[in-house]
Amino acid sequence: MGMSWDVIMQYKDRITWISRKYSGDFDLAEDVAQEVMLRLYEDRRLDISKFNPATKDAAIRQTIRNKVIKVLKSRKVGRWTVDSLDKLKEEGYQIDTSGNLMKDPILFQKRFLEEDHDDR
Repeated sequence: MGMSWDVIMQYKDRITWISRKYSGDFDLAEDVAQEVMLRLYEDRRLDISKFNPATKDAAIRQTIRNKVIKVLKSRKVGRWTVDSLDKLKEEGYQIDTSGNLMKDPILFQKRFLEEDHDDR
């Protein structure tokens, strides 16, 4: 069995925050967080007792991040999947200083004008 439910609940806020950061959508983030918690619980290969105590917290955070990205990839959020930050930038998204995913208004306006110009 994966992480114990007690340990998962200690990281619930972190799981939700990371889900919001990578999804950019509060409602979706709640769904993703629940699925990630379930996956952490069910992952039989995950044995946090083997993590180095000095880096255990960072390793758990990285595990959570990876699970969030896997869930988002499996759901194909919007028109894109979360493969990399470069891919998000190509699709017209950027991450603000708070770590939130948002649309790049200049790129979207440019694309809109290009599309409008093509219709004439």
